[in-house]
Amino acid sequence: MHTLHRLRPGEPFPANVGTVIVIDVLRMTSTAAVLMRRPSCASLAVAGTLDDLAELSLPAPACVVVSELVSDRWPGTWVDNSPSRVAAVPFGERTPVLVTTNGTKALLAAAASADRVLLASFIDLHAVALHVREGAPRSVAILPAGHFSTGEARVEDDLCADALALLLDGREPDLSAIASAIHADPRVRRRVLTEPDYAADVEVALLPDRGASVLSFHAQRASLGVGRIVRAR
Repeated sequence: MHTLHRLRPGEPFPANVGTVIVIDVLRMTSTAAVLMRRPSCASLAVAGTLDDLAELSLPAPACVVVSELVSDRWPGTWVDNSPSRVAAVPFGERTPVLVTTNGTKALLAAAASADRVLLASFIDLHAVALHVREGAPRSVAILPAGHFSTGEARVEDDLCADALALLLDGREPDLSAIASAIHADPRVRRRVLTEPDYAADVEVALLPDRGASVLSFHAQRASLGVGRIVRAR
């Protein structure tokens, strides 16, 4: 790896970037990591926005939409974009379809500029760092999704990006201190108090899994706003 770029939410990508790593700890990249723990789950479909669901090549009965958003224009089963909740949902043969406020938009934006797009969260942080270091891409950009449309930062995404940068440099981050800082953040504390399932999501999202898979995103066509998440190895 020759060059490491640290981006802000919504910031333009550097020219000729090799690999972009998208981070949306609370909650999209954590939810994706939990979903892909299932041996029966070969891939996840992605739609950048609710409007992009119409571009999916899958019929609605073959899907379960995983989203905190709501729409009556797409029939079928919906479940919250919640890493704790999806772990208990029986998907059967249906394909999970992620469409979220920030993370899926960040994936599509990254795919329009990068040779390769990876996902990262605290769950799969060490696996992603090892994978990138072994692959030695010419350049890497770390993109904390934050509030992607406004460019507003989110502490959990920024601290995960910091931890990943340390690992890529061969140093070990203090994950206990990072978890404490995230728990203490006023926005996170407020959501934990007002949203019953959010505390469980935070706990799942901050628990590293040394056996986690590395996930990559492939756009069907960026102009269509859809794509797939698969295991990179």
